Amino acid sequence: MLRQAHIGPTSHTPNKGNAPLPIDTRAQDLITESEAWLAEQAGKIRTQYGNLPWNKAWQRIITNKHTILTMSTAAGDYATLQHITRRNEQALTPEEELIILGTCPNCHSMLTGTPEAESATCQNCHSEWAAPAIKAARDERLWQVQITGTPSDAAKELKRYGLTISRNLISQWLKRGKLSHATPTEHKRQYTFNLGELAAQLDCHR
Repeated sequence: MLRQAHIGPTSHTPNKGNAPLPIDTRAQDLITESEAWLAEQAGKIRTQYGNLPWNKAWQRIITNKHTILTMSTAAGDYATLQHITRRNEQALTPEEELIILGTCPNCHSMLTGTPEAESATCQNCHSEWAAPAIKAARDERLWQVQITGTPSDAAKELKRYGLTISRNLISQWLKRGKLSHATPTEHKRQYTFNLGELAAQLDCHR
């Protein structure tokens, strides 16, 4: 987390005399959470290690990794570490590389992550979910989503969900009559596409 000063775009406040925050609070929360984990683990090795700076605490953990691994709390500590690591990875991934994984079952906020993500953490309620299940529910809901535009527009929209498809392939499906839910509009080369149908055709094509 210390590799960058902030996460997300910085914006100027409209109120005169108030400077924008120099660091995104989400980044600071992640730094605090990461340092707290390191301090806790180092303190389990020796109490005074818990007061060390994060980099020295990390050195003590590495030096005594065999001691850490034999502790009764090792499984839970590792699960927490994975959670922190995934949050850091998502925060450090450029927004354009993130995809829409689905919707949080708890608070219905949008869940984003990397295409390879095995789990998703909600930025709103901080609940964690298995990515495959979230994606499956997302794909079912895609049948309720329509987009009006060209095959290229449809391909770009699907890419936001992590589904890679070329505009040429969509055009071929249109010519072959494989998209029964796609209806032409009054504009040339534009259709109303059903994203669920496109996703299903992509699965068959694979």
